[in-house]
Amino acid sequence: MTGTSDDIPRSGMKGWVKALFAVSLTLNLLVFGVVIGAVVSHWDGPRGKPSDHARLRLDPALGPLARALPEPARQAAMAELSARSGPYDARRAALAGQLNDMLTLLRAEPFDAEAFRALFVAQTESWASRAEVGRDVVMSQVAALSPEDRAAFADRIERGFRRALERGAKPRD
Repeated sequence: MTGTSDDIPRSGMKGWVKALFAVSLTLNLLVFGVVIGAVVSHWDGPRGKPSDHARLRLDPALGPLARALPEPARQAAMAELSARSGPYDARRAALAGQLNDMLTLLRAEPFDAEAFRALFVAQTESWASRAEVGRDVVMSQVAALSPEDRAAFADRIERGFRRALERGAKPRD
């Protein structure tokens, strides 16, 4: 029997499934960021005792490498990010509001996929914009480091990511 295109079931995802997949991916990336943050938080301290870096609250937009910056550069990066993109606390409050709106949309019947998509896109664009500013701020701080400070920065990154580097070098079975 010859098959026609009408005989083959469609396997395309519905819009709400795509949105749910995007939310799931975002949450997975957030968990990954928390894990990286936990690894990085013990850089200069002995095992089991957090270092000064662990107690320092950094804006996530600066990324995990910002923890390895020398203290003056780290402080300057936080100040510049806040000046260019607004204070983190305001962003956190906005995120909480968006999350509440998202939960309301997800529980509503009928589900408004377009409203959910618009909110999700706005949230993603907002964080991407702040992360881009954070990346530029960290890049400018790294570029201004002396050769000695840059080498120490590389050493701190290597210590902070040692386990990840070792796991990445091992072949998987």
